[in-house]
Amino acid sequence: MRMQPVHMIGMTAIGASLRRVSGSHVRSTLFRRASGAAALTVSICALSLWLAGCGAPDLEKTGLVKISNRVYAFIAPGPTAAEGLGANSGFVVGDEGVLVVDSRYTPALARELVDAIRSVTDAPIRYLVNTHYHPDHTWGNSVFKEEGAVIISHPRTRADIEKYSPLYLEHYRTYRGEAYEQLKAVTIVLPDTTFEDELSIDLGGVEVVIRHFGPGHTAGDCIVTVPGDRVVFTGGLAAEGYHLNLGDVGGDFDNWAATLLRLGGMDFRYVVPAQGMVSDAALLETCRTYIETLRDRCRDEIRAGNYLNVVALTMKIPGTEGYLQENLLPFNVRAVYRREIMKVLEPNFKIDLPDGFEIDDGGAEGRGGRIKWVWNSDNGKLEIEVHWSPAGRNELLVQDVKDRVIRYTEANKGTLSMETAGTKTLEIGGVHEPAAFGTYRIRSGTTLMGSGIWTWSMLTRGGTLYAIQLQTDANRVEERERRNMEILERIAGTFRLTAGG
Repeated sequence: MRMQPVHMIGMTAIGASLRRVSGSHVRSTLFRRASGAAALTVSICALSLWLAGCGAPDLEKTGLVKISNRVYAFIAPGPTAAEGLGANSGFVVGDEGVLVVDSRYTPALARELVDAIRSVTDAPIRYLVNTHYHPDHTWGNSVFKEEGAVIISHPRTRADIEKYSPLYLEHYRTYRGEAYEQLKAVTIVLPDTTFEDELSIDLGGVEVVIRHFGPGHTAGDCIVTVPGDRVVFTGGLAAEGYHLNLGDVGGDFDNWAATLLRLGGMDFRYVVPAQGMVSDAALLETCRTYIETLRDRCRDEIRAGNYLNVVALTMKIPGTEGYLQENLLPFNVRAVYRREIMKVLEPNFKIDLPDGFEIDDGGAEGRGGRIKWVWNSDNGKLEIEVHWSPAGRNELLVQDVKDRVIRYTEANKGTLSMETAGTKTLEIGGVHEPAAFGTYRIRSGTTLMGSGIWTWSMLTRGGTLYAIQLQTDANRVEERERRNMEILERIAGTFRLTAGG
């Protein structure tokens, strides 16, 4: 058996740079499987193949699916934890051994996959490919390691398994005891070797090519192709009848869409997605359209000034009715919203935010806008929100700040109460600006709860009025709230205009 690596690197070379893929953006409204005359045509073609003695795979089944004499998919029966969270696997059988694609969610599910392999062949399991780092695709690694397989991934996938898997397991153990019962046997096993762009493996009579086109669903996504059979295992880049997961911190929507477009032009006959049934190349366009549609709609909502919490609960994507894992849609909306806010609003200022702060919300407001950052630290929640609008005048007084607080409180009187304890000045960009401070409480009976302290400041720069709102909730621990506010006020002091501001 011959392994022919292209840009092969050692296990310790984890921080390698990623090659990005660019591509045009072609719009589509395809969100359905073939029906009507198209379905009849597919059925006739399948019947013709069967009559010719070739046989066509049954693409409408779960469990073991024979795609060709060499290639098999193992399709999860459903989205529950016991079913592996819907995560698919597969394997390729050569004269000299077997290559497995993804190891499933638990050791028990991995052994189920081994049993399926043994129902087909007694050949040794030589390789396991982790298409990305998520637990439902990697937490069965230990079983295949015991089988003697060499585990292969992209360097970022290996690094992310090492970084995140212990945290995920601890989260389950601490907060989701019922789910952890299924995960007690999980032993985190890292890939043995990594590749950068492309790796070719000869299994004996069949070639498998593993490729990385840059970040998409995660930073280290790879696809597994069997060119001779025109089959691609997409990993998390595609799903059929399931919502995609757009929330990974290492993902890249632009490159993801470009990669799907690229794969669509590579003449694959069979597509094995991360979730859902084996499909054809049309699925790749369906998934690309899902990403583009969701992103376009989120951009429109940001321009309209709509709040993320409302949009996440109300947005629908036509054609996805009945998709499984529907909880991912509001999750995806939040992820896309937060990624797109800065691009859509193009603020003309900067603030030096420490690690830990993430964009939480934002949107247009007339000829201005707003952006909020949040840090859920060990010492409580810290928030900084900036509003901007055309300035009515250049001189500001503390009373202007107090008036704004009163208007804000009145607009939110059903959910929020705020009291002003005093006034002061904050040094922002080397200039002392008027500010007010006090306490707040989110009223009980709302979807949100909390209380803490706040500071607001206002300033004018370049014909624009900026309001900087700071608040922290440390569960009524006064010392922590005081320290958190000191941090927030130092951050506010770094506010400055960028070029053109």
